[in-house]
Amino acid sequence: QRGVVPEYLRERVEQWKTEEEEKVANMPDPTIPAGHVLMDSREKEETLQILLRSKEKMTEQLKSLPLRNDTLRLHNTRKELEGKLGEIDGAIKIFSRPRVFIKQ
Repeated sequence: QRGVVPEYLRERVEQWKTEEEEKVANMPDPTIPAGHVLMDSREKEETLQILLRSKEKMTEQLKSLPLRNDTLRLHNTRKELEGKLGEIDGAIKIFSRPRVFIKQ
C-alpha cells in the first residue's frame, strides 16, 4: 500500500513527541540562577509589608531621640538605629523588585 504510514511508525512519532514535551517541561527555567527558587508573590508582598512597618517603627524611635548626642549611650543608640534603617532600606529595595530569588 503506497502512501500509507504504518501504524508502528505513527506510534513511534507520537512517543517521540511526548518524550520531547516531557523533556521541555522538566527543564529548569534558564532565568533563575542555579541553586535559587523564585519567591511566591504573596510571600514577597507580606515580607515587604513587614519591612515597611519595621522601617516606620525604627524611624519613630529615631525621631524620639534627643537632638544632642551628649552621652555615649545616646550616640551608640542613634548609630545602631541608623544602621538598622540602612539594612531595612536595602531589604525593601530587594523585595520591591518584580522577581525575588531565594537561595535553597
